[in-house]
Amino acid sequence: MSHFNRKHSLERLDYYYQVINTTVLSKQSAASGLIPASVAITSHGDYTDAWVRDNVYSIYCVYGLALAYRRLDDISGRTWMTGLREYKNTGIQEHRNTEIRIPTNMGHPLFSSLLLLVELEHAVVKLMRGLLFSMMRQAPKVEKFKKTQDTLDALHAKYKTDTGATVIKDNEWGHLQIDATSFFVLALADMTTSGLNIIFTQDEVDFVQNLVFYIERAYRTPDFGIWERGNKSNHGQPELNTSSIGMAVAALRAINGVNLFGARGGPSSTIYVLPDELTRNATTLQSVLPRESNSKEIDGSVLSVIGFPAFACTDPALVKRTREEAKMKLEGKYGWKRFLRDGHQTEIEDTSRLHYNDNELKAFEDIESEWPLFFTYMVMEGLFTGDMEQVEEYRKKLEPTIIDSAYWDPNNKMFNEDREMYIEDTKQGLHIPLLPELYYVPANAIEAEKANPHSQRRLPNDNTPLVWALSLYLLGSMIYENLLSPSEVDPLGRRFNVNGQKRETITQIVLLSENAELQNKLAMYGLETQAVDQISTSITVLPPKALADVYYALGQNTKLGLTGRPKRPVGVLGTSRLYRIEGHIYAFTPHFMDSETFYLNSDPDFLISAFENELAFCSDNWFYAGRPTVVVVLSEAMLGNLRASPTPATNPTNPTAAGAGAGAVPNGLGHGFDTSRKNLLNFFMNLRSGDCNGVRVRLSRLSETLNTSNIESLDFLIDKPELDWESILLVNKSAHYGRSTHRKLGYNESKTQASTPGGFTPGTKTPKRRNTAFHGKSLGTPLDKLQDEGYFQDIATALSNLNVSNGEPRFRLKDHEESPVFPAARKAGSLETSSFGTDNDNGSGISSVTSSVTNSTLKSHHEFERCQSPVSETPPSATEMLALTLGDRSQFDQAVSSLASSMNLYDQIDLLQYMASCEHLDCYIGDLQASLKELLEEVYLKAVRLQYWSIARQATGLLHKVVPALTINITDLVIRQKQISIGSGQQEVLISTPVGPETLAKIFFEQCSDDVREGPVVQEIIIYLGSFIRTTPQMFDGIIRLRTHYIIIALREEISRMNNCDEEEAIEHLMQLSPYELQSLLGTILSGPTLCDNGSNIMIRDKPGGFLMLSRFTDHWRRPSLGSEQQSFIPIMPPTSEGQADPTKLVIRAQSAGYMAGNFARVEINGNAMFATSRGLHVWAIDRQQKIMLEHASFDTHISTEESEAFTKFIEWLQPGMLIIIASRDDFSEHLTVEAIKALEHLGSQCIRDIKYRDSYVLIAEKGGVSDKLTEAHRGAQEGPTPVVECTVYLEDQPETDGKVTQENIARFFPNASGRWLRRRKNDGALNRVPAYFFSQTWKVLDKSKGIQIFDHCLPRDPTVLEMTPKEYNFALAVEGFLGWFTDPAERQIAVEVLALIYHFQKRHPTIPTSDCTIDVPLIMKRAREIFWYKWVENNKSRFEKSELFAGGFHYEEHKDLVRKLFYDLPIEGTESTSVYLRKAIVETLPFKEDSIDIELKEDEE
Repeated sequence: MSHFNRKHSLERLDYYYQVINTTVLSKQSAASGLIPASVAITSHGDYTDAWVRDNVYSIYCVYGLALAYRRLDDISGRTWMTGLREYKNTGIQEHRNTEIRIPTNMGHPLFSSLLLLVELEHAVVKLMRGLLFSMMRQAPKVEKFKKTQDTLDALHAKYKTDTGATVIKDNEWGHLQIDATSFFVLALADMTTSGLNIIFTQDEVDFVQNLVFYIERAYRTPDFGIWERGNKSNHGQPELNTSSIGMAVAALRAINGVNLFGARGGPSSTIYVLPDELTRNATTLQSVLPRESNSKEIDGSVLSVIGFPAFACTDPALVKRTREEAKMKLEGKYGWKRFLRDGHQTEIEDTSRLHYNDNELKAFEDIESEWPLFFTYMVMEGLFTGDMEQVEEYRKKLEPTIIDSAYWDPNNKMFNEDREMYIEDTKQGLHIPLLPELYYVPANAIEAEKANPHSQRRLPNDNTPLVWALSLYLLGSMIYENLLSPSEVDPLGRRFNVNGQKRETITQIVLLSENAELQNKLAMYGLETQAVDQISTSITVLPPKALADVYYALGQNTKLGLTGRPKRPVGVLGTSRLYRIEGHIYAFTPHFMDSETFYLNSDPDFLISAFENELAFCSDNWFYAGRPTVVVVLSEAMLGNLRASPTPATNPTNPTAAGAGAGAVPNGLGHGFDTSRKNLLNFFMNLRSGDCNGVRVRLSRLSETLNTSNIESLDFLIDKPELDWESILLVNKSAHYGRSTHRKLGYNESKTQASTPGGFTPGTKTPKRRNTAFHGKSLGTPLDKLQDEGYFQDIATALSNLNVSNGEPRFRLKDHEESPVFPAARKAGSLETSSFGTDNDNGSGISSVTSSVTNSTLKSHHEFERCQSPVSETPPSATEMLALTLGDRSQFDQAVSSLASSMNLYDQIDLLQYMASCEHLDCYIGDLQASLKELLEEVYLKAVRLQYWSIARQATGLLHKVVPALTINITDLVIRQKQISIGSGQQEVLISTPVGPETLAKIFFEQCSDDVREGPVVQEIIIYLGSFIRTTPQMFDGIIRLRTHYIIIALREEISRMNNCDEEEAIEHLMQLSPYELQSLLGTILSGPTLCDNGSNIMIRDKPGGFLMLSRFTDHWRRPSLGSEQQSFIPIMPPTSEGQADPTKLVIRAQSAGYMAGNFARVEINGNAMFATSRGLHVWAIDRQQKIMLEHASFDTHISTEESEAFTKFIEWLQPGMLIIIASRDDFSEHLTVEAIKALEHLGSQCIRDIKYRDSYVLIAEKGGVSDKLTEAHRGAQEGPTPVVECTVYLEDQPETDGKVTQENIARFFPNASGRWLRRRKNDGALNRVPAYFFSQTWKVLDKSKGIQIFDHCLPRDPTVLEMTPKEYNFALAVEGFLGWFTDPAERQIAVEVLALIYHFQKRHPTIPTSDCTIDVPLIMKRAREIFWYKWVENNKSRFEKSELFAGGFHYEEHKDLVRKLFYDLPIEGTESTSVYLRKAIVETLPFKEDSIDIELKEDEE
């Protein structure tokens, strides 16, 4: 790069002006200001039109030259522009206040340069405004496109050069090219920031704002891409293109906050970009690079994304990987290929048609045209990043591709490549460097080029020069010669985005109480909040919907017919800002905390999980000034029935109070304050520590955050006279805080927590219970609910809070208090009995549910046997039972009567399901004075309040509710290249692009019809998957298609395995799981490889005594606390790789510290640590026989005696022989009851009665064990933490078999992994998980064979490999779909192992011919199982012969199901693994017969 010299600079600028004027400015239309892409008209198209993208690139060299002229300073340091303004303003020859002389000689170099500067700047402005006007004429399209994202509603990509009018119809060209529109917005931001005035009126500002809305959904909008043809086959099918998304990211970053009127503009001329939309685009970009699209595994256009002009990727490692992969696959001597197998302008391309045939693409391999354009991108990137080595490399590579205008003859392209670079000899005329569009291989050199790539001379095409490429070359040359600096071309500093540094931030959390009463209650628990009506009058808190309403006004323009931003929810980043309008501050609560978003937020544990995930997302993606501020409004409904005035604390550890402890009323917590709500309260209290799972947080008052928050202006609303913005905010405020907490019948969308469509036509499509895949059965009231006297008390409490207001009954169905007889007999009921009805006093009970299918109608009918007698004290007899069949209206009136008398929610929902199958949901039931829909809403609301999740899901399915956030979560999945399928079999619907709520509702209604609860569960699964992929995307490694049907099967299998129950019981357990429990179980399913680590995982039950056990890995998506050593899972036995560890020994260490001693509780099991996160007693219990179970519960016995009672019951519930570890944190003595003390003494505690306030205490004991094995430690509050107590326990071995071989113990005689590998294969198969590089390896296997066969289906080599490349996403989808012919998920995973092994065989032995054989994968798998089976049968033949299990012989076909189960539980590697047997089967099945392979197999066996 040369040193700056004024005279030399003027000479060089004069030269560049002549070049640019000749090649660019002379082509600019005097009328429209637009520039043609070229002057060529060839068989490949008319290049004389003005493409938006080409025009912006072309004008950049003019813009750069103007900046270079502006850069030259006069001798006093003032700019040339300043001198020109002085000359024009004063009109004198000598300035009065200086000695600077302004020449009047028009030929003076100074004056000439000033005029050139003005000319160049005006040329830039004219072109940008010409493009703006062309697009503004299509404003109606922008308005439509914001809502539809339809290709026919897109802005046109090219216009007539002379007039700016459209060139071609909407459906005759791939006009949707988001990168082109984004590049225009990006250039507008750069040029405006540099001082150019391009936008003149408010109408133009509003249109540009709408262009932001046009491009902000690029992450979910397939377009035709930078090459305008869609997928690489040129069939005109749009794709999600990385180059479009990346340019949109850059444009949104650049234009955000730019005032289009410059320094003299105001709020109304400023452009606003919502941070969540920018983040979604950026996240999508990071997840798809280096791939360009589904059909293009790599594309040269990614250079514009990772370098100039976008600099959109912020990950340096990803930028480097993308550049290196593109260079390796695309670079040639004359430039880069656009993408692999690009047939554009090759000699063998058939120009009579636009598209290519499937088997035609491979013919273009190695002869793709090479574009010098990409060399200019590499030069520009090096200049902007300071990599001068890269600059020199590619400037040198560019030299042979540049054609001197003096020697260019379009009719004779065989110029001498050995010539020297063009010489700028002005004496012999102007020599202009020309860059052709591309270089192609001549027809006579194609075979030689294919045989030896990059060996043949190529020719330039007729489109010379390509102004786009020439502009970048000239711009780079000016920077290279130090006539211009990167900072001038990039005034917004986008080039500094690629730094890889994570910004540390603190998230401010403001907790508000909905009223003063709740504020006082929370203060009793030590949680300080502000009441909403106590905050400053200059601050208003509004729901998130208000912010969406406000932004709906942004960009509104009646003259252009533009409405502004569509009313879509604003994400957590948007609501984490504060907003100012006319000096007043507005804060908005986050959307995920809104109680109107489905029943999920009614589960406090799920709300905690969502809060943690959203805080993590906000922290990871906050790149703005100030701190994020999250405002949370706490409500009674959220926290449960808190008591306002607790009774005096009763401490039974005090001798004077010991007698009163046993019968003390729980303090502070009212009836119904369950454990999950306690967890929610504890979660908010724990935020005081300043850490939330690794996210730094700070609890603040709202007024304290004003100086540190990010505050965005909403003053643009003031300048819109047609908009009454004050009314918008006032209505939202009154709607949010003025709504009654008691709800009447006649529910609407906002009151039912989800979108509920209108009634549906009864008949065959009425959803019915699953009877095939789910194997579901009737769900009566769970035994644990019926046997708990609190069941009816819970209903009474909930209804007492909701049922009375203004003397009008809120609900139409009976509650417990209306029954004349308390149904105590129901406690003795059993799910195993034939009829609930015989034991009921409420007059209607579910006796059983059966299903039958008639061949004639193919309809599934559910028969409900119900008692139709009125409420009486006498249980109904069997003759009084009523049979109900879905869709059969003959018993409708009897069902209404039964419903009117029923007091059980489970019976009510099943009766309503029958009634809904017979009538519209809008059908009015006169006896109950309500419609079916209203009755369903009533049951739904009760179930949600009581947390009866199966009923809530059943009601949700019947009401066809679709959670509004579902579309957002689907988008989060598909933008990260994860497809979602709903349904099963031939009816399975695949979602690969974002879809709207109406479409989703239709899909759920049609595909989830076997069980009305399936639809809501599928919605939950999608929401949880979306949450996981936002916070922990690595969980989805190796997964490209998420099939919800198989995920549900995996969940069912996991529950069945952990609870040793059949499929019907497992699916009922699944339906009763709370949202958080279901989310946690799904996290276990997704945990993948960790399920098979050496040594079993400790399992934690979801709740004390619960039926669901969850791996410690279920918390792996949460961040470890700062400074903690917490691991994602805890093996109960150390890995065998440690060698010296004793697999039968368990080493337990524990330590406790009260509040004054450090405030922690820590337990280690075999060196793996667990930490208590809340106050009180923490209990871990290990079953030594099962070796994998760990019960974990926490009890805040400081806050209430109810917690002590729960602790006592938990200890009583534990089985004798279980190891129990107890550690305290903070304080646990305040409300520790006598019964709790006695329970600890029964465990062997000697010092529990010595415990005082905030002492430290730890205990390790065996329930029912001898006291000499007990380990206990106690320290006073001021004496520091307890010492680390240690206990070594030997795990009990399983009893030896008595020699009798049965179905239950046969696995002992075969190598096995105790079910761990079978579990992993089932889970991974359900998730379609594959190892790294699997698809590219499968492509190579397919390329060397005739095809791959699965049963009667074949994936042929031709045309598959002819059309697709190894890393092409479409090929991965093809293989993924092909593997779907395996219905057993575990079998599918074995098939994946087979293909991976064949690849390694072919790689090691490339000379073995396999191209003529078809690889029969099921045959190989069957042969491997046979080898395994007969080997181990022979080894145990003497014992097996005595068993009745083998009375029919040892033949494989007789025991194939057992063999599958045993074989699929083998590890993947080792001396006894699936790989060993699969290798043998492969050698026998395929033509691998060499001696070397035999040796290889012997080595495997060793």
